[in-house]
Amino acid sequence: MVSGTLKNLYWTSFSQAASLEAGLLAVGNGEGKIIVYDLSGVCSSRESGVGERLKSPCNVISAHSDAVYAMVATEGFCVSGTTGQISGRRWEDMKQGQVPPAWSFSLECDQANFGTPEVNSLAHDPQRGLLYAACGDWRTHVYDLETGKRTHTLEGHEDYVHKVVVGTGGSSNSPLVASGGEDGQVLVWDPRVGREPRHRLAPHTQPQLARPSQGRFVATLDLTGDWLVCGGGPRAGIFHLKSLALTTVLPPAAPTIHVTKFTRYAEGGDRGGIVVAGVSPQLTVCSMAGMVTAQLPASSPCIYTVNVTDKPFTMMTYGGTSTKLDVCFNLNYRDHTVSLVDE
Repeated sequence: MVSGTLKNLYWTSFSQAASLEAGLLAVGNGEGKIIVYDLSGVCSSRESGVGERLKSPCNVISAHSDAVYAMVATEGFCVSGTTGQISGRRWEDMKQGQVPPAWSFSLECDQANFGTPEVNSLAHDPQRGLLYAACGDWRTHVYDLETGKRTHTLEGHEDYVHKVVVGTGGSSNSPLVASGGEDGQVLVWDPRVGREPRHRLAPHTQPQLARPSQGRFVATLDLTGDWLVCGGGPRAGIFHLKSLALTTVLPPAAPTIHVTKFTRYAEGGDRGGIVVAGVSPQLTVCSMAGMVTAQLPASSPCIYTVNVTDKPFTMMTYGGTSTKLDVCFNLNYRDHTVSLVDE
């Protein structure tokens, strides 16, 4: 009983990745474990209109000796990041007990200045076969997934890099990489034209976003077309990348923000919608104009991870400081909650 109570108190889910092709959802926690859910029944039922719910985990993998801070899905692999290491496990093997990684990268450590850096965020560029890792050594490291070699690093932050995302720039469809850090900066690169950032933003300097009592750090961001959304200590806001203008201040006003995510073409919500979550027991879905379209209850008093899939059907899962994972098949309401532990 005491052990279970402590687990409920100290459990934290930091990351998620999903592969609908493999029919699996993976959740990374603070104990270095990856909790795996079988989505095959959900996928078939959603397509047929039956409406089956997510069931208990089908596997729990002891993946790392430290927290699984970051995860990303590639076509064949579930990629996880922890302190000093990035590993890839084949999706097709993830149901089979203690699956060893198919490959691993060890981060090069600068012991004099940073020690062994943690991997805070991972992003995949499928067009170029690159993996981006935002790390605690103030850098974003870039790896070629075919060779396993680090190709270069993106530098310019003056503190921890919390988040990295890959997107494209509007009608030009040019590739973009953006990162946000503890230093309060958002840096945007065009990876085709050198190592210097194309844009620099400092959201905390915008009076509408500034919250000095909560700091200036940028914990989360996302890209779609000509738009960037970010938040952290500052309130969440949308920036237009061509003009670098702040166009929309997003609710909620009070809590620290850990997740901002464009919903793309998810059903049951504005097609240009945005998910905002953080230190609050609810998740907010807003329009691009900043109007709240839904406020969804959360099992976690603090949400760290949200995963949204939109094809062939909508599914959103979110979690944080709780042994529960909340599940939505429509961005207007929470459908059900599933346990992350054996009960």
